Amino acid sequence: MASELKEKVVKELTEELKNSDHLLVTEYQGLTTIELNELRSQLVKVGSKYKIIKNRLARIAFKAMGWEALDPQLKGPSGIAYLGKDPAGLAKIVHGFTKDHKNLKIKGGVLFKQTASVQAINEVATLPSREVLIATLLSRLNSPLQTLVVTLNEPIRSLAAALAAVSRKKEATPAT
Repeated sequence: MASELKEKVVKELTEELKNSDHLLVTEYQGLTTIELNELRSQLVKVGSKYKIIKNRLARIAFKAMGWEALDPQLKGPSGIAYLGKDPAGLAKIVHGFTKDHKNLKIKGGVLFKQTASVQAINEVATLPSREVLIATLLSRLNSPLQTLVVTLNEPIRSLAAALAAVSRKKEATPAT
């Protein structure tokens, strides 16, 4: 690869990484082109990309981003999944793909601009979806409020029931 071309590749990758808070480094050895394209098409759905890149060029781009901690993961054939606004979606797709395709392995990465281990990435990947987490949060926030409303309404309900009972009793007794 000509030096000018390498510089261009590093520059383009660095520019793309500046727009990404999330990146996963993977080992892809043994995957077919069809499988790699399948992974790429799944990642496009969450606005992410998957690139196979020379480790030396990735190191230069990672250094420019301040992600030198990823250097140990850049051994052997490496591919990177990056971009997108949803780190959980990115992690879920790559993690799910590793379950179906044993030749793809997650080596490490960056989530929320911080270096993440394979274990941390797998934990993020197994979290419930964003919608489920929001629904759970809202139900937990709503529960104490419902209890408060019921508690505050109880005296009024009791008074209304007592007045209704008195009214029924007066209607049942003959007027003298």
